[in-house]
Amino acid sequence: MSKLEQILASNARSPVFKRKSVSGRARLLMLLLTSLLIAFVFLTQPPVREAVEPLLSQIPGL
Repeated sequence: MSKLEQILASNARSPVFKRKSVSGRARLLMLLLTSLLIAFVFLTQPPVREAVEPLLSQIPGL
């Protein structure tokens, strides 16, 4: 391996992208945030709210 190839291989800006693995906690957090966003968008639609209100009224304390 020539000196130039060694420099290119060790360069942080090299076109070869090293992907880091995502931790389990980060995946869980992303899943939770995505689910909350989808639920918020879905449940703020008037037809959906009208359909869900009778079900929620059966649960005491809500």
